[in-house]
Amino acid sequence: MLRYYNLASQYPFLTTAGEYLYYGTIITSIFLFAALAHRKILLLGYPKNRVITFTLLVAILSFPLGYYGSRAAGMFYHPTNEWSFQLLLDSMLKGRTHTFHASLILPLSAILVYCRILKLKIFEILDTVFLYVPLAHALGRVSCFFIGCCWGKSVSITLWGFHFSFYNPVPLYSIIINLFIFFFLRRIYENVYQLPRNREHYNGAVFATYLVFYGACRIVLEVFRTERRVFFGLTNAQIVMLLFISVGTIIFSFIYRRVAGEGQRARLPCTGEDREDEELLRLFSMTGLLVILLLFSVTAIHLTRVMYVWQWPFQPVRNPAEAYVRIGYYMPMMLMPLFSLYWLKRFNVSFNERFHRGRFSWIFVLAFIVSAYYAFELLIMRDINLRGIAFWPPVLIMSVMNAFSEEIMYRLALYELLRRAGYSRLTSNVIQSLVYSVIHFMIAGAILGIFSLAYGFLLGIVRQRTGSIMPAVLCHFVIDLGAIGMPLLRF
Repeated sequence: MLRYYNLASQYPFLTTAGEYLYYGTIITSIFLFAALAHRKILLLGYPKNRVITFTLLVAILSFPLGYYGSRAAGMFYHPTNEWSFQLLLDSMLKGRTHTFHASLILPLSAILVYCRILKLKIFEILDTVFLYVPLAHALGRVSCFFIGCCWGKSVSITLWGFHFSFYNPVPLYSIIINLFIFFFLRRIYENVYQLPRNREHYNGAVFATYLVFYGACRIVLEVFRTERRVFFGLTNAQIVMLLFISVGTIIFSFIYRRVAGEGQRARLPCTGEDREDEELLRLFSMTGLLVILLLFSVTAIHLTRVMYVWQWPFQPVRNPAEAYVRIGYYMPMMLMPLFSLYWLKRFNVSFNERFHRGRFSWIFVLAFIVSAYYAFELLIMRDINLRGIAFWPPVLIMSVMNAFSEEIMYRLALYELLRRAGYSRLTSNVIQSLVYSVIHFMIAGAILGIFSLAYGFLLGIVRQRTGSIMPAVLCHFVIDLGAIGMPLLRF
């Protein structure tokens, strides 16, 4: 916030105070993380003297290793024709760029060496260490939020005659995301290490989940930042996060083979017959769908808004033929709801009854009125010139497609897997509406993101009260007549 409000330039001493806060917070988070990891590793049954040695090495060396590794990554912000060993040294010794994921490389390499020397099982130690990495990261981001060094793109909001303009508080987003990842990883860790059989077969799962989950979330965060794009429209962080996700996926493939090779469980993870594995499978199935949803959405935005290799379907058209072509542009988006249904079937989640008419609820009536009013406000009350009836069939078709698509993804698949993962109805509804909101925030800005948060939550309640997604689909179809119809129907 010091940079955001220009306080550092007005009061130079705040710059020094900010530096002390920044590095002090990082060092504090490292020692806290080391202390928590020390306690967990002791519970795993390793000799106390080895654990103390490991903890001291991590606590003392993580900061200098992370510091210089982070600085060294500054070289990648230069054109490739300027790369050299001298530039690497200059970046390490004189650079001012700090990158979290780069700060993990040298400490992670050192941990692998420590495990080898101290005869500790690598994946068990990595699981324990990376259980607390998001917690330490969240604490470290508090100083970023205060200083204002990582804030993102400018956002302008005009509502009811009031205008707001601010920069995206990306560190705040990062704090919230890392805290959620920490609590989620803790559930996985407890399930893996509370039983000897799970510990033997699923060690490495916490580390892999962190790589995949954090990688997907960081790719989303980059949409809100102003980083330089270096390769096919991707930022440095997005490229590295794709590597994170790839490594995590490879580790999961080894875990799958390890468990499937047991013989009696060869059809894992298609079933959840073994009670020891059931909750882990539910957590993994929810994580997998959420990660795919985020990556699919960012990919669609990247291809349409950054690379311009695929036209966004909901834009003004010149004639009816062009409006029908937009249906073809929307068709690839239908892959995600189909995948969501496949994902539910793969993990034996029944969903046929969710397509029935459902029970009556006054919440559905309220949601329908809200949807109809918003569509009416977009098409009629704004006093815009609308095209003739020839343009309406594509609007109707895409409204139906989009209504089914988003309700299947969010109010059916994601909500159902969140509930199976043990989250309450309220928590599941909040999470699915947050994901729904973030994706609309990326697509169309803050106002639609805020509206989508409230509307997604309302449709989630409709789905809960009626026991079906069909009432929510109907409401969504009505509102899409305005949201999709306005750009296609206006002159």
